[in-house]
Amino acid sequence: MTPQDLLAALLRTGEEQGRQLLQVHIPVLSDDALERLVYLIKKEADRCWNHDAPLSFVLSGHLLVIGNLTHNKYYHALGLMARGDVLRRMDRDQEALPFLDAAGEEFLAIGDEVSWARTRIGRVSACLRLNRTTEALRDAAAAREIFIRYGNRRRAGQIDVNAAVINYELGQFDQALRLFDRAIETYLQCGESEGVDLYIARARGNKALTLAAQGKFREAVALHEQARTTFAAHGEKQEISVAREELNIADIYAAQGHYSQALLLYNQSRDLFRKQAMHIDAAVVAQQMCLCLVRLNRAREANELAAETVQFFRTVPGQRHYLARSLMHQAAATTLEGDFGKADEMLQEASNLLAEGGLVRLAALARLRRAELYFADGQLMESAREAQHVADVFAEQEDLPHLARTMLLQAHIADATNDLSTAQELCDQALDIAQGQDLLDLKYLCDDLLGQLAERRGDLKAASSYYDSAVQGIDEVQSRLVLDERTSFLEDKGGIYQRAMTLALKRGNKDQALIYVEKAKSRVLGDYLRNNIDIRLRAGDKAGEAILEDLARLREEQAWFSSIVYETENEADLSDTAIMRIRAVGPQQARKEMQKRERHIEQLLEQMQLRSAGDLVARPRSHWTNSIVTSLWPKLERDVLILEYYLADQDLYIFSLTRGGIDVHVVQGAQPKLERLMSFWRANLDLAAQVAGGADRGQDFAGLQENSLGLLQRLYDLLLRPVSNLLDVCQHLIVVPYGMLHYLPFHCLFDGVQYVVERLQVSYLPSAALLEVCQQRGQRIRGKGVRLNDSLVLGLSDGGRLAFAVQEAEAVARQLGTSCALDEAATASLLWNNGARSPIVHIAAHGLFRLDAPNFSHIKLADRQLS
Repeated sequence: MTPQDLLAALLRTGEEQGRQLLQVHIPVLSDDALERLVYLIKKEADRCWNHDAPLSFVLSGHLLVIGNLTHNKYYHALGLMARGDVLRRMDRDQEALPFLDAAGEEFLAIGDEVSWARTRIGRVSACLRLNRTTEALRDAAAAREIFIRYGNRRRAGQIDVNAAVINYELGQFDQALRLFDRAIETYLQCGESEGVDLYIARARGNKALTLAAQGKFREAVALHEQARTTFAAHGEKQEISVAREELNIADIYAAQGHYSQALLLYNQSRDLFRKQAMHIDAAVVAQQMCLCLVRLNRAREANELAAETVQFFRTVPGQRHYLARSLMHQAAATTLEGDFGKADEMLQEASNLLAEGGLVRLAALARLRRAELYFADGQLMESAREAQHVADVFAEQEDLPHLARTMLLQAHIADATNDLSTAQELCDQALDIAQGQDLLDLKYLCDDLLGQLAERRGDLKAASSYYDSAVQGIDEVQSRLVLDERTSFLEDKGGIYQRAMTLALKRGNKDQALIYVEKAKSRVLGDYLRNNIDIRLRAGDKAGEAILEDLARLREEQAWFSSIVYETENEADLSDTAIMRIRAVGPQQARKEMQKRERHIEQLLEQMQLRSAGDLVARPRSHWTNSIVTSLWPKLERDVLILEYYLADQDLYIFSLTRGGIDVHVVQGAQPKLERLMSFWRANLDLAAQVAGGADRGQDFAGLQENSLGLLQRLYDLLLRPVSNLLDVCQHLIVVPYGMLHYLPFHCLFDGVQYVVERLQVSYLPSAALLEVCQQRGQRIRGKGVRLNDSLVLGLSDGGRLAFAVQEAEAVARQLGTSCALDEAATASLLWNNGARSPIVHIAAHGLFRLDAPNFSHIKLADRQLS
């Protein structure tokens, strides 16, 4: 049997059968054949490291058997080294060390220094993961000296890379860069040796990580791209390496505030690692995704994902630094949710883990998180102490991004203690770094604080400039996000827009104030409608097609459970089949199942947006200019009045736009009154719904109607009477609500004599800037010759529970000169088929608004829910 045949037989059999085969065939093999067999087994064991570690483990055992059968110390030492290497690949580093040490001793016993040095490559990696960095650096230096002495430059480069990684983990970035450069130079001296380009690519990728840690993002991305190109040229064999480089680029994008680009690459990398059953790598990607989710204010998702990685790394031995990272991410999400005590416990555990391992940089990051937590909790002295410590560490390491973030925190602390000059100096320095490193999210935060400091010292011109820069910075970040991400990103930015708006009013610039209001509340929707962003699959996108299939299934399941959750409120009116469905699952369990599917649907929709957005999120695409607002009012008809509302602190701002210009009326202290009246009015509506089916509903309605009129008149006095002089001279009122006012029908407000709708034509817009979009669409419809009687009108009484829906649909259809689809004919299928070519679509049906999950609000049509 030839060595190749014997290897093939070993691969087909189990460990014990393989041992028996070797006992039979080894004694009859020639020395050359035996040497060839050992070479083939070792090569196959190394090849199986990543995709079949158990087989590699068995093959290392075969090498040990051969060593024992032949009494050949080299073969036995080779088996020990192979066993140590595969244990390391199986994340069993502590078990790997005795095998690597024993292999090294046996190689030295036969005078083989080079092979001893080869055992140090695996030993250095194992020691690093066990936080035994001093041993690792000592072994690396000794091994390199041997490799250089014997002219083995490829191995010398490998050991330099390993030593550089150790220095990187210790925060010694300059030394790490020197070692990476030396490794690359050593590899280049190998000439055109097979595979040397891959070693160079890996060294460049690792060097890029170090540059990124210093905030040298442009250089880092360039190196990652070089490495990625090299790996991609090798096809499927290096697809994992391609994924790692994309992951590293994603980390840089996340640091710069390009969250959509980062999430796109993270999702791709994570899917690939999962496909290859590389669970640790997939969990590491999930950690990085947590950072983006926190910055996008998606605290619940970040917390759940971080908790998942914490649980995973608690079960994986030798991964304490990854566990610490997960705890830090979970603490950030928990802080965002307001649970400071729990977050502090997580950060304390993370700090302890990192301090024990001597990982200076990560330990400093954990203490920075604690400093931010203490500041949020009002513990200024504790925050200042931690911030000063980490600032010194980051300065020594030249970790500019984290140094800038720390300095901004110190500036906030100084501001809170009324040390304005120190706050100014620190914030200026942080802004310089943020601008130099393209740290978009940090830049607008610095501009905002500098604006507050300037306003406090009375320099309103400078404050205005800083606030405007902050708003532009927010615009730049969100212009790189897909739509759903923009909404969550803006959740905690309202204070910046509010400060910019109130200062603009203080300086008498009403136009600019309205521009800030528009940007604060309508940028997301405005961009969507202006750009008509659509989600489409690229040809041949198999992964995208799979996502669509999952979406269709999940939507069906969500609708099923949703019907159980929300129809239980009216169980008396349900069919026997519906009641059986509800009782089979139960509303409480159905709610859990519904919410689980909703979270999954949102994640898949985001992936679809990211995949379809492609290069769009890779570059700023801000189409917003101030002229969108300032050029609006001169184009208004003379009888048109736009009222745009805004709530800030306790005050109500009513911006009015007419052909004559922009004005603003401030109703001080209006917000508490408005909240109280809205609450009473909502309660009145709920009571009306409850008595609708009662025997004495006529008498009950009379009292409720009187109460309702009183509330609607008080709401009129608060919201419209301050601008009654403008209402008197207009015929068409366009209302642009804000916040809670989106849920108030302004046309129903009562002035004491009549409803608003009885004296004015009333329309609504989510944003004044969208008026032109609506007008342009109307012009296009007219230009195409589309007639009003092509409109689509649907009415669904829901088995009589919405009695006037049919009457409403019929009345609207008469006005438009068209027919209407009623009850069973009012289907989502009809809407999808005819809606796009209808100038007006009117639906009279039950709807459900989900404040907890707006994306799953729906209108109930005859065949299914429309969401």
